[in-house]
Amino acid sequence: MKKADNVLINWTDFPRRAIHLDFHTMPGIYDVGRDFDAAEFAETLSRTGVDYITVFAKCNLGFAYYPTKLGIIHPGLKKDLLGPMVNECHCRKIRVTAYFNAGLDHENALRHREWCKVTKKGEVYDIAKLGTRETNFFRNMCFNTGYRDYLLGMIDEVICSYPVDGIFLDCMVKDFLCYGVECLDVMKKKGWDPHRDEQVLHCSDWVTDAFMADVRRLVAKRIPKSRDFKIHFNGAHYSKQPTHIELEILPTGGWGYDFLSLYIRYARTFGKPYFTMTGRFHGSWGDFGGIRPKASLEFDCYNSIANGGTCSVGDHMHPRGPLDGQVYNMIGDVYSRVRELEPWTFGAQSVAEIAVLDPRFKRFDWSDDRSALQGVARMLVELKYQFNVCDGNGDLSQYRLLVLPDSVPMDEALKRKLSGFLGRGGTILSSGESGLNSAKTGFALKEYCLNYGGADPYNTMFFQAKDEISRDLPKMLTTIYKPGIVMTLRKGAKELARMVQPYFNRASWDWRHDNFYTPPEKDAGRPAIAQCGDKIIHLAFPVFTAYFEQAVTAYKCLVRNCLERLLKNPLIKVENMPSFGQVTLMTKGKQNLVHLLTYMPELRGKTIQIIEEPITVREVNLALRMDGRRIRKVYLAPSRANLDFIEKDGYIRVTVPEVQGYQLVVFE
Repeated sequence: MKKADNVLINWTDFPRRAIHLDFHTMPGIYDVGRDFDAAEFAETLSRTGVDYITVFAKCNLGFAYYPTKLGIIHPGLKKDLLGPMVNECHCRKIRVTAYFNAGLDHENALRHREWCKVTKKGEVYDIAKLGTRETNFFRNMCFNTGYRDYLLGMIDEVICSYPVDGIFLDCMVKDFLCYGVECLDVMKKKGWDPHRDEQVLHCSDWVTDAFMADVRRLVAKRIPKSRDFKIHFNGAHYSKQPTHIELEILPTGGWGYDFLSLYIRYARTFGKPYFTMTGRFHGSWGDFGGIRPKASLEFDCYNSIANGGTCSVGDHMHPRGPLDGQVYNMIGDVYSRVRELEPWTFGAQSVAEIAVLDPRFKRFDWSDDRSALQGVARMLVELKYQFNVCDGNGDLSQYRLLVLPDSVPMDEALKRKLSGFLGRGGTILSSGESGLNSAKTGFALKEYCLNYGGADPYNTMFFQAKDEISRDLPKMLTTIYKPGIVMTLRKGAKELARMVQPYFNRASWDWRHDNFYTPPEKDAGRPAIAQCGDKIIHLAFPVFTAYFEQAVTAYKCLVRNCLERLLKNPLIKVENMPSFGQVTLMTKGKQNLVHLLTYMPELRGKTIQIIEEPITVREVNLALRMDGRRIRKVYLAPSRANLDFIEKDGYIRVTVPEVQGYQLVVFE
């Protein structure tokens, strides 16, 4: 699968303001749909500014909410909910997608245990998950059983019976492996060893991909090509999404506020339109009485459009039927602000000059440790750099600099690609074990003028930066909290920081003492950071993982100082913007759009990050690199208030008087 990053995306008729409406309803609820009025339902959505909604055909309990002839109707339901919803929404020009939970179907798991995935322990029920965050996934359905035809039949029934505009298949998660006899047969035929987890994962991939292909064939058979019909497999890799990408990211629901910065910059490299699905909940899905502060929902929506996406908000309708007026008043207020910006933001394309590269993204394994990736994304956002995240499959030629965070070894294919990238004038910042060959016996590229000496024997070290990269660093040794590698210089390399070792390892038990106090002892005789010619800078320790886990601001200053040596004259320069402020650049036609966001998530209590109000920032100095642009005017949107600007040193420079949480600046 080849793709290009920084691609042009076709946004024609794509949803702008969506709702994802859950309706997972326990079998003991007896009055399902009692107070539901389809006209009132659709009118509420229309007043809210919604143009697209995902509604329920089959929930994760396995119940249908329409008069199915194949599935199991909820025992407390006395009327069709799906049909009237579709009709009334269409009367108001709101498109409707039908939701099916594909990976979960608890009612059929009870009735057809042979349709369930079998765990490595030979179980179909993983009781240990009950009461945890994974409680819904204590039993999972296998697409390699009779469940496959059952679910395809229900999908066929809905798209033939109702004029829906798409289907949304949830919980398409390959990570829950299956050792049932049907999957064991596949593994035997394919030569995969069920004793090796990675090969069982290959089987899970194969089974899931085959089911998704069946769904696509079914839709192609039933839906004319002339119809704009959406298909989304939630949980599947972005490359496998047939029509668009939906990024399910509820910051207060377990995802956190670092998730979007990373994943939206990956999603936008696939050439497909995308939106961010946040939630109205204080907690996560199913939090009926929880509602977030409006400022936090504003931030999520602004953050999506600032990164080129559109918006979706998740809700959960009460089993009796009415939508909550307070919830939709808040969503409507936020969507009205989003709508005012759409003449500029809708259809805008992202711009990036840095790519964070990690081939593991091709696997999309949710069990992978993403600390390094989330650390580098957070750091680059705080430093106001414009970047994408890529897996190495796409064209890298449009980027000026690549970041290889902490643990990106190079196979032969990646080695050839990065060698070509350097040959075309690109530069690389790498850290930790990144840049090593697949066998981890040395650096893969000859341009790395470094010898590899294995893993660092010390679990706590210190570095002393040379003058060239010392700006804003404390004038003292700085602790390295996570061990990296030993490296030494070859001809062509220059030391930028020196490694200093402790007296002994931290927490090293000598049968008398646990060596808790480990001050620096002496120069380690090797570099902590080295520059190879003018192309590569390598940090010997995993700086991005450490930044995500320990938030050492000195690390951010250190990386910034290194980046400035490799990337002269960045796209955007900003002054008087707080570290938590975000700055993104988009383009649309002859317009260059700079988004400024000044919201600050705050950890309150043990686990929840809250945004209660926007932060006001004044006199933000903003500079956009000209790159041959001829700018006639600069103004604020949506107010269209003009800003004075000057051209100096290759940049167009303006001062933004005030940012109250969000401001769009248009260079035209």
